[in-house]
Amino acid sequence: MNLVVLTGRLARDPELKYGQSGTAYCRFTLAVNRVAKDEADFIGCTAFGKTAELIGEYLRKGSMTGVQGRLQTSSYETNGEKRYRTDVIVDRIEFLESKASLSTTGNITNTSKSPEPVQNSHEEEDDDEFPF
Repeated sequence: MNLVVLTGRLARDPELKYGQSGTAYCRFTLAVNRVAKDEADFIGCTAFGKTAELIGEYLRKGSMTGVQGRLQTSSYETNGEKRYRTDVIVDRIEFLESKASLSTTGNITNTSKSPEPVQNSHEEEDDDEFPF
């Protein structure tokens, strides 16, 4: 079984390109925080087709997103030296921020207005009725 599920923020703007056949592909790096430490792993991801186009159109550096896919290792040669690369091939993406847009600095900001505070219709609550 080869299944990867990640949640994180884009470390840089995604790179949307089109292959010779016209198929869209998009590469991006997802910064995923480690639970136990104040560190992050930077994971290379690649998406194809409509998913790639959506990522290229709507996501920017700092966007919180979730991906589901599979690991794939490839090799290439640079200056006569064989190198290996492992990427997540994205099958599914979740945009985890709503109504977000880019500011002039490229960071995500929320453009929606803050909701009006909700006032409780009861003056006082009886704390004894709650089990916690």
